[in-house]
Amino acid sequence: MEKAENRVNEPSVVAVVTAGWSPKDDDPLAEYTHDKPKALIPIAGKPMIAHVVDALAGSRYVQDIIVVSLSPGAEVRFSTPVEYVPDAGDILNNVEAGLNHATAHYPGTDGVLISSSDVPTITSPIVDAFIEECFRTDHDLYYSIVERSVMENRFPGSLRSYVHLREGDFAGGDLILVRPSMSLGRRELWRDLAAARKSALHQARLVGVGLFLRLLARRLSLSDAERRICKVLNVRGRAVPFPYAEVGMDVDKPFQLEIVRAEMEAPAAAT
Repeated sequence: MEKAENRVNEPSVVAVVTAGWSPKDDDPLAEYTHDKPKALIPIAGKPMIAHVVDALAGSRYVQDIIVVSLSPGAEVRFSTPVEYVPDAGDILNNVEAGLNHATAHYPGTDGVLISSSDVPTITSPIVDAFIEECFRTDHDLYYSIVERSVMENRFPGSLRSYVHLREGDFAGGDLILVRPSMSLGRRELWRDLAAARKSALHQARLVGVGLFLRLLARRLSLSDAERRICKVLNVRGRAVPFPYAEVGMDVDKPFQLEIVRAEMEAPAAAT
């Protein structure tokens, strides 16, 4: 009730957490997942996804939380009620399923915040800061990015993938905010871009040869990349350079999991 009372003239946001992941024998985290979803890997005494939900639940702007592609049968004890949406097959379909559920059940929401389930170091103040930055402008889509020095100062040895632009090197973040009015036109291109999300060069090639060549030559600016991608996808988007590396510290490999565990379990061991 306190959260609802505090949000007069403030944006109301629904959060969607994507937990879709298919265990594979050759997956780098196979020895940690034991044929269960990656979202359930334990960190500091609870599943990784529970830390993400805690951060979202503590946000002053997030009113409701939807979890996509994790069965209630997993019996995760979340700190707040969540709604479950079944797996829709792949990352794009799961995002769209979450968006559709959010807009259908919460038609008055001002935005839908999409987060992966593997960024357990995010906090409620970080979530609030991202939402506040997004609502400073009027766009359809906001995508968090983190500059290399911010990432490496906060998480040395995390070995993220970076896009090399005129302004610097940037890693993609795992927080995205979408306005309810945005539609996913050119679905096949969206799908291809989602499939290539770990390769900036592959994504640039999909968007256009000119963009690809300029990226190779490091002559591409952030504003140019933003403008070209938005034109191709027919969406009013904005990349948000974000000062908190936690949004880019997703757990894909064992050494990244150990970095996160060391970060999150050290305070518990000290008490």
